[in-house]
Amino acid sequence: MFSITDFKGLHVPFFIVLQSEELHGQDRIFFLPVHSPKVLQANIENAFFSVRYNCFLCLMQGWFRAVWRFIYFAISTLWSIAGFFVDLLLGKSRTQAGIRQRRRWLNHIPKRMGIRLRLEGTPHTGPCLYVGNHISYIDPVIVLMHTDANVVAKAEVARWPLIGYGAYIVGTIFVKRDEKDSRLATAQTIRDALMRGISILVFPEGTTTAGPEPMPFRPRSFDAALEAGVPVQPIAIIYDCPEAAFIGEDTFLPHFFKLFRLKYIRGRVAFGPLLYAGDTMTQAHGWIRDQQSTYQLNSAAHDPA
Repeated sequence: MFSITDFKGLHVPFFIVLQSEELHGQDRIFFLPVHSPKVLQANIENAFFSVRYNCFLCLMQGWFRAVWRFIYFAISTLWSIAGFFVDLLLGKSRTQAGIRQRRRWLNHIPKRMGIRLRLEGTPHTGPCLYVGNHISYIDPVIVLMHTDANVVAKAEVARWPLIGYGAYIVGTIFVKRDEKDSRLATAQTIRDALMRGISILVFPEGTTTAGPEPMPFRPRSFDAALEAGVPVQPIAIIYDCPEAAFIGEDTFLPHFFKLFRLKYIRGRVAFGPLLYAGDTMTQAHGWIRDQQSTYQLNSAAHDPA
């Protein structure tokens, strides 16, 4: 969208201000001195072309960035899978090899992908059930940058090329959410892992959502934590860019290129208080909901519009 503003009382008769709203949310304003009405049209056309050209360059830069990141992601994931088998050949256990490769992968992938979420709170270092709101497939990456845990994921992820197998070798627990037997077996697996001192990360909404607050939580993982005698730590994940939400009819590859063409993916990941007793599900849901509401209010208060 472009607008023209006539500035009077200045040293020149006119100034033209062209404002573009197409450059990834950043306006570009051009002040062009117009000494006579005869050159008005020429200046408008030149500035219009300049803004359009800049839009094209920004668009192409974003897509080149997404392609480069996809190649880097794929090669790094393949390298980690290969490293996992090398570790097994060298005598490491499956668990040790998975944790080692997961840490190595997390040491460089988020930075290269432009993930820049601000950490708030203190992640628990002992056995724990981490529960978070679910927005995108990068949520587990965000959390695992700050703590070690096995992730509970929907069974469909196991069929994603590279990602599915990579998730499997690092201990991801896959659940068929529409099958009761699978849900019950997953709850038992979570309880057993917690009792062995292995932390678990679960997204108890059971699906992704863009908010503005979390959907109702499912109770079985909370029951497993209570039976295992470990605390529950709620985690609020909030992105500044709406492109992060993986919802509705989104599929992985188109969404990946849409998201990772952005230079940075910003927001915050907040670790809440440890919950030991009582209705931990309701407490965790309420804390995450309050964090999301507070962040939205603060963002609105600082919005220059």
